[in-house]
Amino acid sequence: MSMERFSHFVLFGATGDLAHSKMYPALFDLYQNNALPADFAFLGMAFDDLSVTEFQRQVQKTLEAQYEASEHISEFVSMLAYAPVDFGEPATVEDTIAEHADTENGRFVFYLAIPPAAFETVSLCVKRFQETYCDCQLRVVVEKPFGQDLESAKHLNNTLREFLYEEQIYRMDHYLGKETVQNILALRFGNSLFEPLLNNRYVQNIELDLIEEEGIGERAGYFDGTGIIKDVLQNHILQVLSLLMMEPPVQIQSNFVRDEKHKFLASLAPLDLSSFHLGQYGSNENGEMNAYQEEPDVPEDSQTETYVSMQMGVKNMRWDGVPVYVRTGKRLNEKKTEIRVTFHPSFQYFVNQKETCNPAPNVLVIRIQPNEEVYYTVNAKFPGEGMCIQPVKLHFTYQESFNVPIQDAYTRLLKDAIEGDQTLFIRSDEIEAAWEYVTPVLEAKKQGELTPQTYTSGSTIEEVEEEITEAGE
Repeated sequence: MSMERFSHFVLFGATGDLAHSKMYPALFDLYQNNALPADFAFLGMAFDDLSVTEFQRQVQKTLEAQYEASEHISEFVSMLAYAPVDFGEPATVEDTIAEHADTENGRFVFYLAIPPAAFETVSLCVKRFQETYCDCQLRVVVEKPFGQDLESAKHLNNTLREFLYEEQIYRMDHYLGKETVQNILALRFGNSLFEPLLNNRYVQNIELDLIEEEGIGERAGYFDGTGIIKDVLQNHILQVLSLLMMEPPVQIQSNFVRDEKHKFLASLAPLDLSSFHLGQYGSNENGEMNAYQEEPDVPEDSQTETYVSMQMGVKNMRWDGVPVYVRTGKRLNEKKTEIRVTFHPSFQYFVNQKETCNPAPNVLVIRIQPNEEVYYTVNAKFPGEGMCIQPVKLHFTYQESFNVPIQDAYTRLLKDAIEGDQTLFIRSDEIEAAWEYVTPVLEAKKQGELTPQTYTSGSTIEEVEEEITEAGE
């Protein structure tokens, strides 16, 4: 694994929403913290016919909306070059990059912040550049979704492997850049308390909830052709579960970690479609929230799912028999991403408990967002006579324990791409194993065997489950 810092950063799709919402704030954070290479050079490319000055003004406006106006923003923006190009003309793209960078011994990060439909076109541009300037070193960062199904993911992997090694490909899933997700590795393998207990001897079940208050907003063009199975389940959820449930790696280094993640994904039991619930949000009771089919640019007969719940299983010695419950959806009552590991109860020896005593199974909770925290519930004796036990929390929050701002996921991942650390990026075999796992669901949905039921916007998970169950009876 190369850990050499690459200084030339070329952003394809430099005027898009992703670039402005995530990329420029992340690069600016790195700039403010002196984390960019001393010879860092940026080139943005897109179809938009803008001058460099116009482009820089747009980026400055984006940053000033998030940070207090300062000379640091102006200094950073002045480093950014821009060129309008047609990605359908690889020779022009190649010449444009060559005009702005050292092509003799240059070290480039090419970031593809582009719609999936443009991926292959831009890949041809990267391929041509690599073939012409073979002395240059490249890393290519690819945004999710990586493919739309197993076949397309394999095709994209094969396309990239025609001119790149796996060590040069950085498949992005921003969830892996979140501090609390990375902390799963620290909790498991940096402490002697939890790892010996994370198996089917002690764990009763695992729950993972990833829910949002917001609907799709103005993302219909992307989301309606994707749905939450492809947008969240196939990537974010399976990646988080991999870190939680994989076997210990030889070392916490990229290929060792990704070896174990792939083994876990390959060990997932075939999905039981009878455990699957699909939903699509309707309006709320007073009509203030749009139903999904009322959102701008969504077809009125759309069958795209915005909610999924399911039960998963793992066929290996560590986890066989432990159910994993997953729920993810949009337009619920809160924004929350949380893992709950419930252990088998062991308070049966405490007899004649009063009604006011409520012992409960131990639970390990990892709150990824918001209010990032980790806590473990244990039973303790309530003060007074008798042996009355009740659950209490042992916990830490990031804010209380470290009192430093939590780094944005994109900031961490861009830094890793520049420095050549692939630990938090996804390897080709992981991508294909994840797509293979969800393929039966996608096929059943395509055949009409699984259809989403309407649920009320603003509902709790329990209310959504009740609505979907009743509608499906």
